[in-house]
Amino acid sequence: MAALSHALLFVLLTGMASGKQVTVTYADEPIWTVGIGVAFADMNIKLGETLTFLSYSDHDVVLVHAHDSGNHWNQCGPTGIAAENFTSIFTPSDFSHDSIIRKHYTPPTCGDFYIACSVSAHCAYGQRFKVTVKGTDGSSCSSPCLKAACVTTASKTLGAVEHVMKPMPNSGFWGVGPFSMLTVNTGDTVLFRTGAGFHDVATVLSATDFDSCNMKSKVVVADWPYQKTLPTAACNTSTDCCPSGSCGAFGYYVTYTFTAKVAGDTYFVCSYGGGGHCKQGQKFRVKVVDAKAAANIARHSAEPFLASVFIFMVYFWPLAFELVSRAFNVAV
Repeated sequence: MAALSHALLFVLLTGMASGKQVTVTYADEPIWTVGIGVAFADMNIKLGETLTFLSYSDHDVVLVHAHDSGNHWNQCGPTGIAAENFTSIFTPSDFSHDSIIRKHYTPPTCGDFYIACSVSAHCAYGQRFKVTVKGTDGSSCSSPCLKAACVTTASKTLGAVEHVMKPMPNSGFWGVGPFSMLTVNTGDTVLFRTGAGFHDVATVLSATDFDSCNMKSKVVVADWPYQKTLPTAACNTSTDCCPSGSCGAFGYYVTYTFTAKVAGDTYFVCSYGGGGHCKQGQKFRVKVVDAKAAANIARHSAEPFLASVFIFMVYFWPLAFELVSRAFNVAV
């Protein structure tokens, strides 16, 4: 009976034995930020409703003007958006370097508004979206504002309905923004995908250093030189970039893979800016659970149930089968 119980339990717990890979991604929280593969969804709102931006002074918020080809996003280049091609809503100085600032924009008329960050290549990377503002009754727009007329003192107030900007789910990017604690089993891997030269991957030794973003105990496990073209595999195993040899390159991304070998907590941060990126939310804790210990606990918990199933099958199933057969014969 014990052998059968163990066999059935093995079938139930087989999935626990094999490692899985988890990709680091932003938490599902509001933030106006940028990253490879990070995007903001286009949206529809009604006149009088508000767009809210939570961000840092690394970003601004602008209205992108119409382009000759009709494609506003053609204005987004590798060095930003030319000043004559946008109207500023909020400048970087309207935000703070050390803490999140919350800003509101309520379009003063109906119409289509193309909103982006004009800093560097942020718009080109996807920090942008289109919002269509309809009348309060849902009607289409007949008299939209143009350029500077769309940004007034009254437009920077909070309306009756608030729409808070946040990246679309599952961005799969290691960048400046909020991250949630991650729990994995031993044998699992955690994949970091980021841009070369924009962020590193480091660990700190204690929860105290983690909470305060103190970099005194940091250990950099992966860093990459800035690349203007697609990253190559030349840095994959270089001790200058990735001492553990767990780096790679894919498309525009460079990658680092952490393998959970022992139970415990690992505190990951980006150490750029003397801990500045960490203070802006680029950090998270990985809690590693011993998969074998968890399987043993599950096995001991499941054995009484499996034993009961076995007893039923051995002793009661033949009786039940015989009773059903007799009933069938009588019916016939």
